[in-house]
Amino acid sequence: MGQLITVEELPRYAPGEMKLDSLAVGRNDFRLRIFRYAPSDIWVPPSENYLIVIYRDGVTSMNRRVTGAWKQDQVGRGVTTLMTRAEPSNWRWKHDIEVSHFYISPTLMTKTASEAFDRDAEAVELHDLLKVEDPMLTWINDQMVQEIAAGGPGGRLCYDALALQASVHILRKYAAIEFKLPCAQGRFRPAHARLIEDYVEQNIFRNITLEELATICNCTPVQFARKFRVHYGMRPHTYVLRRKVEHACQHLRRDRVALKEIALLAGFADQSHLNRVFRQHMNVTPAEYRRQVCERTLEA
Repeated sequence: MGQLITVEELPRYAPGEMKLDSLAVGRNDFRLRIFRYAPSDIWVPPSENYLIVIYRDGVTSMNRRVTGAWKQDQVGRGVTTLMTRAEPSNWRWKHDIEVSHFYISPTLMTKTASEAFDRDAEAVELHDLLKVEDPMLTWINDQMVQEIAAGGPGGRLCYDALALQASVHILRKYAAIEFKLPCAQGRFRPAHARLIEDYVEQNIFRNITLEELATICNCTPVQFARKFRVHYGMRPHTYVLRRKVEHACQHLRRDRVALKEIALLAGFADQSHLNRVFRQHMNVTPAEYRRQVCERTLEA
């Protein structure tokens, strides 16, 4: 396979007037740009990203060839064209058009596919579709354009949510996904289990992410969560919370410090978080637990 072109290189092969770019939003793995194009006849080298073209204005007959014969159809507002990555293409049209481009990275697509289908994705290939009328993608595009243009508070969060919605929608309707063979089933090796438990103990005072734990065993988060449940009989999040509660119990038995300090020492966000989780696991509040411990000590 030859060298793949980047988003920045595309205008060299498809010259047009760029009217909007989502780069200011700060997300590179799902980028949106709007172009105004005059009639053209172009060849585009293979791209490193998946390309979704959403037509915004103008009507024209579009001719396109990716592999094999040319395809031809009428395109305009409400029409979407999809093309997988790493394929050269020819495009030819006769009238002015304005389009949005979604450039989606393979990393984002495989990650989203793994999470959406709860299986480890190896590769994703989009169907070669010249014309699809998809109101959902048109709506998502319009919402993204508004967020980019407005630049208001929370714009990045809204954009990320829309990017995720678009990615899942595309994977469901327009993609062929190759999944990895299941990793070795069953329990962790003893050495890995010790590393996991030690890591949790050493970092109990802070928020521990699934991605951190998966890295210890060189697993994807999906693989790790599956194996963890087989090995420990519970989800990683449940295990970590139980260890935090056990640490809180240790402090309550031996320390006379304030409950809000114990909450921080055991890795809870605050005292109310400690109270809520502690009651779920112990059926009493931390204060009640401490009082019961004192009463038993006096009786002894």
